[in-house]
Amino acid sequence: MTVNVQDRPGTTANSATIKESILAFTKGDLDRVVGFYAEDAETQDPTGKYKGKAQIRASFKVWHDAFPDAKGDVTNQISEGSQVLSEVMFRGTHTGPLAGAMGVIPPTGKPVELRIAIVSWFRDGKVQRERSYFDLNTLTTQLGLAKPQS
Repeated sequence: MTVNVQDRPGTTANSATIKESILAFTKGDLDRVVGFYAEDAETQDPTGKYKGKAQIRASFKVWHDAFPDAKGDVTNQISEGSQVLSEVMFRGTHTGPLAGAMGVIPPTGKPVELRIAIVSWFRDGKVQRERSYFDLNTLTTQLGLAKPQS
């Protein structure tokens, strides 16, 4: 796999932090994951908004419980100043309950492959704000809960 990284001088630490965070998630070390976030960090993804380390950890736990074998591969990353844009390929098998706005989706046993774009803003070496983007229809289709769009 080829990973394209475009860093401006002085921004490689932020890029490395995102990669370490994704690796910690893959290993199920959620305490390490949230250790990369500021105490008052805010995150948002298609499932909701989360503020502070406790809520952010809980949001990661939902995904790790649903996809305990999850693996995230950074396929592209651009870093400039306090911002890092990462493209991640998320792969996992839905073997645990997935709790969300639609209720709890029981395990389907189906594999998923989902592209995620993550925009992270840093302050003092910690993630202060983060926005993640992915297609919920792709996820629900792969889980067998929605029909593919034509």
